[in-house]
Amino acid sequence: MFRDNLKEQIEYKGMIIKELAAKTGISKRTIDTYVDSRAVIPNAEIAVKLAEALDTSVEYLVKGTETGRKLDVFPKKQVDYAKYKKILDDLELIPDEYLPVIEAMVHAASKKLSEISMSKKI
Repeated sequence: MFRDNLKEQIEYKGMIIKELAAKTGISKRTIDTYVDSRAVIPNAEIAVKLAEALDTSVEYLVKGTETGRKLDVFPKKQVDYAKYKKILDDLELIPDEYLPVIEAMVHAASKKLSEISMSKKI
């Protein structure tokens, strides 16, 4: 689980292992042991450094959950997270009071496109 969550978070942040190594001071070779088939789990100090560098929590890296809830931001299909990085970075800059409006717009657009797609299949 740690391995998968770490790999997913690295991909989501649009980083490569070499960048993560530079950001954390942990050697690339050591990080490779956490993401490859050996799936070594780091000690707490290293896990904290990785989580901080990836803007997530140790709990998420270890369990795939944070504060007791599953973080299913994206569907389970393979997603190119780098494609959404700019959008998510921009959303972080928007004041919280505007987010419900933006969320409603995204859901409305998605629903409309889904309806159009369904009508073409009929």
